[in-house]
Formats: sequence, C-alpha cells, structure tokens
Amino acid sequence: MAGKDIEMNGMTLFALILALVVGLGVGYYLYSMLNPAALGSVDNTCSIGAATFTPDMNKIGEIGSTFQDIVFLQTGAQHTVQYLNYSLEGDLVALDFVVDGSYPQTLYVTKDMNYLLQQPTSFADLKKQVADAKTQAAADLEAANKPAVKSDKPQVLLFVMAFCPYGNIAENAFYDVVALLSDKMAFEPVYIISGSNGNYQSLHGPTELNQDVREKIVYNTYGAKKWMAFTFDVNANCTVQNADTCWKPAAERHGINTTMVEDKFATDFNTIVEAEIAKSTQYNVQGSPTIIMNGKEYSSGTRSSEAFKQFVCSGFNTAPGECSTTLSATEGTATGSCG
Repeated sequence: MAGKDIEMNGMTLFALILALVVGLGVGYYLYSMLNPAALGSVDNTCSIGAATFTPDMNKIGEIGSTFQDIVFLQTGAQHTVQYLNYSLEGDLVALDFVVDGSYPQTLYVTKDMNYLLQQPTSFADLKKQVADAKTQAAADLEAANKPAVKSDKPQVLLFVMAFCPYGNIAENAFYDVVALLSDKMAFEPVYIISGSNGNYQSLHGPTELNQDVREKIVYNTYGAKKWMAFTFDVNANCTVQNADTCWKPAAERHGINTTMVEDKFATDFNTIVEAEIAKSTQYNVQGSPTIIMNGKEYSSGTRSSEAFKQFVCSGFNTAPGECSTTLSATEGTATGSCG
C-alpha cells in the first residue's frame, strides 16, 4: 500500500504475482523470476517420448483470463491479454501471451496445467484467490465512490502510529483542521497496535508503542486541541529512538501534567491498548494513516490541511461557516523508513 505503514503482513496477492509472472520487466509488469535457459532446450516437436503432447486449450484460456485479472489488480486498469502459442521446455509448458498487443509475457506451467512455476498453490487455488481479490477491489471501489453519510457532528477517526512517517504527515496536516473544526466534529486519533494479553507491538518498536499510549492519554484527558499541539511538537522534535525521554519536555511546553500521564501509563496501559486494537479491528484498519469520517474512508490521496478540511466538511448536514476558510494545500514530505 503506497504511502502507508502497514501493521500486519501476510501472503498477499502481489506476493503471488511475484512468483507467477515471468516476463521482460516492461513498464507496469514484473521483472523475470526465472532464466528460461535453465529449463533446457525448446522441444518444438511437442512430443513426450512416443506420445504427442496435446495442450488443454480450455485450461490455457482460464490461465490467460486469470493472468488478465492479475494485470488488472496490479495496475488498476483493464488490459488485454491474448494467448499466442506454447512450447515444451523440459518438463514444463511455456505459454506465450501478449499484453495489449505489444508486451510479450511467458508463463511456465506443468504439463497437466494444474501448477504454475514457483506457485505454492494449485492453479485452481490461485484462480479463486484472484477472483476473491477482484470482488474485494470492486467493493472497495464502490465504497470509495459512495458519498459520506452526513451528520450534524461528523465522527472523524485518524488511525496512525506515533512515528509512522506518513501518519505524521497526516497528523501535521490535521493541525489546522483541528484548530478550525474541533468544536464542530467528533475527532479522535486511534493508534494501530497489534497483539493480545499484555503482549503488544507497534510497527516501529516498543518506544513507538509507549508513545502511542502517551499520546492517547493526552487526547483522553485534554481533548483534540491539546493532543494536536503535543503531537505536532513530538513529531517535530522527537524520534522513535529518544521519545521515552523527549516526550516530557514537549508535554511541559503545552501545559500537560506529566506526572498524570506517567501514572495513567502505569495503571491503564493495557486497557488503553486493548481499546485501540478493538477500534482498529472494528474498522478493519491496518495502514497508517487511515482516515474514516462517518464510516467512509478518505481515499483521494492528497494529504493537506485543505483536502482534509474538505473531506470533513462533506460530512455535515449543514456545513458550518468555518468550512469556507481556505487552509494550506501544501503536502508534507515523509522522512524515515516504513518498517
């Protein structure tokens, strides 16, 4: 997911694509996973011993269709995949396709057409995974295009990690939005944490987890404006390496009772973390930043104060006068790594 830190990783469709596509590495396609010369010489007689090999054209059609779906999921656009021919290379069948009439691609499959080279599961399983991914992509697109539910006081949830570079950009861009609309919207930062039963993790390590909890304590105690001022200060002056000490001067600069924060950190740590995990689970959020307003996820990609203000203002039954104020359209730049 471009422009987000991802908290939980597993085998994704695109990991499967890396093992699936053997090609020329042109443009939006993947680079070669295999040196075809290692497979042996081409057998143009298409025979196996005394028997002639006859390909299953229906299965080739299914493979081509699935390949086309994968290209769609990879690029977000429709492309034409056309089957050209096949040849035998050792114990494998090389299926030659052309994408959009110009970009040749070769897929290597077993002779029974049930397994693609280096694919850990059967073609039938891959076909189902791709179909499921297409269904999910269509649902995501529909949700993105659906207008936000309007309300008198929109609920705005900002899912972040304390030291996610992309999340920090979103937090900083929300500074002016919170200053402008905090009394009009129900704004809440939610920290993306994983784990259970006292064993918790934040993506960038234990210091980030500690800061996640401290920042949530500040929000719970002082509200959105004080949280925003404190978090903005930490983003500017602290790092994931020194936050366990750096947070305190930042808090004192904004009139935050640091003894109170430390006491709540000691007594309420697990309760706070479990509440954050529950909310991320409720909204199926894993990437930082994720912004959800009245149940609709922000999807424009622009991370500026003005873009966020417009998104929030789209959720009012009657937009308040503050929505006519123009905020900065400048986007921040991420520094640091994601992971």
